[in-house]
Amino acid sequence: GHTVSRISGQYFRIFSRHFLDIIRTLIFYRVVDAMNYLAICYSDGNGTEKNLEKAFYWFQRAAENGNEDAMYILTSSCYYNGEGTEKNLEKAFYWFQKAAENDDEKAMYSLVMNYKNGEGTEKNLEKAFYWYQKMEESNKENTNKNEFCNECEQPYIDYQWCQQCNSRRFQQDFLKWTSGNKFIDEFIREAQLNAKNCYEVLEWIPYNKLSSINYHDKGGFSEIHKATWSDGPIDNWDFDKQQWNRWSFQSGYEIVLKILHQI
Repeated sequence: GHTVSRISGQYFRIFSRHFLDIIRTLIFYRVVDAMNYLAICYSDGNGTEKNLEKAFYWFQRAAENGNEDAMYILTSSCYYNGEGTEKNLEKAFYWFQKAAENDDEKAMYSLVMNYKNGEGTEKNLEKAFYWYQKMEESNKENTNKNEFCNECEQPYIDYQWCQQCNSRRFQQDFLKWTSGNKFIDEFIREAQLNAKNCYEVLEWIPYNKLSSINYHDKGGFSEIHKATWSDGPIDNWDFDKQQWNRWSFQSGYEIVLKILHQI
C-alpha cells in the first residue's frame, strides 16, 4: 500500500515501509509539519505501531517549533485527556493560550471555557469574555458568510451587526423599560441607537434579572458588589427566533455592581 501526504507545500506518494524514514529525514531538516505528521502517525498507528508517548513527544516538538495544529492537539488530547503523558490542566491552558495567540479559533473557545470554569487557571469571566470577543473578531476576518443583513440586505458594519435594523429594534422597545430617571433613560437610548457593534450597547438591567448579589469590596465613594445577570449582554440578532442572542452561560453572566454614596 501507499500513502499520499502533503508536507510543506509538496506532495509525496510513498510506500508505507519507507514513509517514516522520509518523515524522519524531513524532521532532520527541521520541517515542522513533518514533526506534527509523525506525531499523528504514532497517535493513530499509521505506518507504525500506535505509541501515545512518542506521539506526545513529537506533538510537543512540533508545538515548540510553532506548529499551531500541534499546539491544539497537545492540549486537547495530551495534557487535557492524559494521552501519552500525565493529565495537566495548567499545561493544557498554557498551550491553549499559545495556540489562541496564533489565531486558532478552537483554542480561543477553549480559553473561554477555561476562564469560565477555572480549569488550569483562576476563574475569570472578564478574560473569558475577552477571548470570546477575539474569537468572534477572528471569525469575522476569516469567513465571508453573513456579510449582509438578512432583513435589509445591506452590508453589516461589524460582525453580524446592522446598525440600521438594530436601532429600529431598540427603538421599538423604548417603552418596555425605564430606569425611572429621564436623563439616564435618554443616555441609554442614545447609546443603543448609535451602537456600531454589540460592545457599544448599553442596557438597563431590571433588579429581578439579578441574583447572587454579594458584597465584594469598598473604596472611595462606592461600595462594590458582585451579581449574576440571568440574561447576559446582547451579542447579535437571531433572525429565526426573532430575538437577541445573548452572551450568557448556563449559570448566568457575572457582573459588578457599584453603589455610589453621596459626598
